[in-house]
Amino acid sequence: MQLSAILLARVLLFVETFDLNPRGTAFFPAIVEGLVEKCGFMKFPQKIEDFDENKGVEFLNGRWGNVTIEALKVFNNGIQLDTRVSTGESERIIQEAINWAVSTYGITFSPKMVSRTGYVSDLTFHTDVPILGSAYPPIQHLIARCSELSKSIRNDSTPWQPTVLTIHSDAWPRKPLHAAFTIQRRAETGFSENKYYSEAPFPTDTHIQLLELFEKDVQAAIGHGQVGSTR
Repeated sequence: MQLSAILLARVLLFVETFDLNPRGTAFFPAIVEGLVEKCGFMKFPQKIEDFDENKGVEFLNGRWGNVTIEALKVFNNGIQLDTRVSTGESERIIQEAINWAVSTYGITFSPKMVSRTGYVSDLTFHTDVPILGSAYPPIQHLIARCSELSKSIRNDSTPWQPTVLTIHSDAWPRKPLHAAFTIQRRAETGFSENKYYSEAPFPTDTHIQLLELFEKDVQAAIGHGQVGSTR
């Protein structure tokens, strides 16, 4: 597996923003002004309607040190920060930004205030292992039938292959609080390019490790004849 690009490294700290300013002594517009000055955001809240925490108070395209912040959003129940470096860097920046706001503007914060931390990792990669093209016989049979039908109905001999693998937790009795784990062919690329997109609700490093382990498992299964390749 060869990493192509990190598209999104998102961290969400679930914390009630009222708790960050329990007595209303910190002036939010002053914090916004200082944050914009410190990070150089290209887009930031300027009108009253921009400060709706139900929709998210949004800051776009800034920098924290030498790391570009794609987006920072403040909701009434959490803080979201996106980079394209890693979730580890996103988490570091969000913690440092909170510490800066504590020391500069007197907001209140304790790690115990965070009810949970969420992650979204999006990336693209190349692999020569047919991680979606390998299939158990029933799927191989379905691929062959679809190919034959496509050829007979539309005179289209374009090869068919599995293109998406999605794994998620049970949506019952409550909706999952995280994204699905997905591997799919990269949009607008041919099968021969062996390029894939993946999203996971895990830290970036863990996401990459899971993909590498899956690639090894598929390769081992092919070697032992447990699955066949449709590539």
